[in-house]
Formats: sequence, structure tokens, C-alpha cells
Amino acid sequence: MFPRRDSMLDVIRGIAILWVLLFHLRVATGSATLDRLLRPIIDVGWVGVDLFFVLSGFLVGGLVFDQLASPAGFSRRRFFARRVLRLWPVLYLYLAILLLAGGTPAWTMVLPVVVHLQNFATGVPNHLWSLAVEEHFYLAVALLTPWLWRRGGPGGLAIALFVPLGGCLLLRLGALAAGAAPVAVQWQTPYRIDALAAGMLVAWGERNGSRVLVWLQARRSGCLAIAAAAFAGLAAIDDPRIRYGCGLTVAWMAAALVIVALRRVPLPRRAGALRLLTWLGGISYSAYVWHVSLGRLADATAPFAAAPAVTAWRYAVVLAGAALIVRLVERPFMRLRPGATTAVTPRKARLGTA
Repeated sequence: MFPRRDSMLDVIRGIAILWVLLFHLRVATGSATLDRLLRPIIDVGWVGVDLFFVLSGFLVGGLVFDQLASPAGFSRRRFFARRVLRLWPVLYLYLAILLLAGGTPAWTMVLPVVVHLQNFATGVPNHLWSLAVEEHFYLAVALLTPWLWRRGGPGGLAIALFVPLGGCLLLRLGALAAGAAPVAVQWQTPYRIDALAAGMLVAWGERNGSRVLVWLQARRSGCLAIAAAAFAGLAAIDDPRIRYGCGLTVAWMAAALVIVALRRVPLPRRAGALRLLTWLGGISYSAYVWHVSLGRLADATAPFAAAPAVTAWRYAVVLAGAALIVRLVERPFMRLRPGATTAVTPRKARLGTA
């Protein structure tokens, strides 16, 4: 088995959540010039979700492959118990608060999220669509992966993972050409599981000595340069038919290159910015679920009038709130997961959805 602790994966998760926060919460620096310079970086913040998707597929896929190769085999009960204890407490607490604040009318907004169909519904908290895609993917993984493993072994499973990589792209292009709403193509599961499958394929390659993966990891700087160029190119795309067609494929490819390049790279001891990203990665799930509502709370309670001060207050409230939720809700439930020890340290708890 491969050791699970990898601080650079937390750095990637930190980059992803920071990008999402910038995209949804925005930034006002008080300088028109600086705001213009930051605008392309903020506008492409939607790719943070693709980073999350690929990383989630990588971590969950690794756990599944390790179990399948073990003498005990894959346990669906263990798999779902880990998913439930990892994801549901933070999410359902958030939904409960929405119900308390909104009363009976809020049920129409909350119910689709309760049953994980929010990415096919309207009038729901918009940012939660990606959680439904992951839940659907996890269900498919638990049901299909053991069967594919028995039928075709590791090689057959790898071939099966290539199907959504091309299939989702064709579905997106066909749907957009037929006049489908871009938001549906962005949110709905059949169009988006390619990024998660890509993460699983990277995990498969790592465990099976993929020559392509070894070749790429020997060229880490090149991988990061290509990924940066890809993200920069996506920032320049305004046409939703391109962004949510080929653009989403470019996004997961770039995200996969980032993970391949940074996997197992030692974290420098004195890299303050990277340490901050590691901390952000540790609170990323709670921050993702809660950031929209916490941001609105911050705007309503800001003791300042100047835009830069309001921005700083907004981010401070969101990050402090997320850190508190991690401490009081997320980590206690993670300690209950099968295989977790009673002494789950903050660094171990940061390994995310796995």
C-alpha cells in the first residue's frame, strides 16, 4: 500500500478552495489597476472545482484499488461509512441552519440537496451542485468497480475508466450543439464525471507502474508549465459553449498534471505560503459548503465601509467559521470512520475526502 500522508496534496486542495473563494466572494483591493490584474485569475476560479474533482477521484480511487488488491477485498459497507462520516455531518448541519433560518419555504431549496439531486434542480444553493456529482460518482464506484475488477482485472478497470474521459466530452459537445443550457452541462453528473475518472486513472497508474505516469513525473516543471498555460487559456474563454465543452476537458487535464507533478514532492520547511495553503486545504470541505452563507453574514455585519476592509472581513469570517466547523463537527466525525485512529491529528485529518 502507498502511504496516505502527502502534504502537497493539501497544498493542491488549498489552491482549489482559494480559487473557489476568489470566484464566489470576489476581491476589492481599492486599486482599479490591481483589480484589473486580478480579474482573469478570479474569473477562472471555477477550475477550482475541477481540481477538487480530480483530487477526489485520485484519493478515493487509491483507497478502492488498495482494498481490491488486499486479501480482505473491497467492502461497500466500509466505503459508504467513510463517505457518510466524512461528508454528511458538515453538509446536513448546513442544511439544518438553512431550514431554521428560512422556515417551511426553505424545504423546496433544501430537499433536493438532502437526496443529492441538487445538480438537477433549480432554486437550490448553487455552489452545492458539485457535491451531488461526487456522491453519484462514489455510488457508481462502489457498485461497478468490484465487478469490473473481477471481470477484467486491473487492466480491464483502467480501460473502463477511459470511457467517461471521452464520453463526457462527446455528451457535452452534443448537448451544447442541441441547445442545452450551459449551466446544465456544467452541473449535471453525466457531463462531469470525467474529471473524477481522470483522478482514479492517475491513482491506478501510480499503483501499476504506468510508464506514462513515470515519464510525466520525471518532467514535473514541464507539467506545471503546461497546466499554468492551460488555466491561463481558460481564463480568456468567454463563450460558454467552448468553456463547458472542450474547456472542461482542458481543465481536468491541467488539474491531473498538477497532481502528477506535485505528488510526493517534499514540502519545504520554511515555505510560509505553502504552509498557509496546507492549512486552507485542511478546512477546504467545510469552507466549500459554508462559504456562501458565511460570506453573506460577513457582509451584513461588516464594521467597515471601505471596500478593501470589507473584503478582508469577509474572508476572515469565512475562514474562521470554516476552521471552527472543522474543529467542532468535521474532525470528531472523521474519528469515527472505519480505520481511523482515536488520535486523528490535524495533519492527518487534512487528507480530505479520502
